[in-house]
Amino acid sequence: MQSTKADLLLHPIRLQIITAISTQQMTAKGLAELIPGVPLTTLYRHINTLVEGGLLQVVGETQIRGTIERTYALASLPSLRTDDLQGMTRQEYQQAFQIYLSSLMGAAQRYLASKGDNEAFNPLADGVELSLGTLQLSDEEFKGMNKRILEILVPLAGNPPTPKRRRRFFTYLFIPQ
Repeated sequence: MQSTKADLLLHPIRLQIITAISTQQMTAKGLAELIPGVPLTTLYRHINTLVEGGLLQVVGETQIRGTIERTYALASLPSLRTDDLQGMTRQEYQQAFQIYLSSLMGAAQRYLASKGDNEAFNPLADGVELSLGTLQLSDEEFKGMNKRILEILVPLAGNPPTPKRRRRFFTYLFIPQ
């Protein structure tokens, strides 16, 4: 059965995989280290689903003691567009919001858990930012703003990891009032 892009992304484990791999190429072993608590067989099943669905691609293969270790990368941007969301019911949208928000909460919990009890805790120095606001925008202004945001984010998403770079989880959500 062919899954829609929404079906592929709106699953808690697959969303974690996409989030983890969004800034770098990774193996299943690397993903398992970033997504603890998910059995390796389950992780492989979801990786294969994302590859079959066209969101991940195999970008390398390495022979390791009689088995092949695959390296994965994003094949397309992990965002849902108008075509992906058309036809969704109110209940499906509610589920999408719940998965989205639980993913955000999971990232916050992993950040908070990464700090030991005796370790200095300074979210501001770590670059944590929380903001919530409203904008008055016409439909055209809103489309233009989204286009500019993507023009900034897409090139940065290709940055390889370096000792000076820190993985940063980001999200943005617009809800009309």
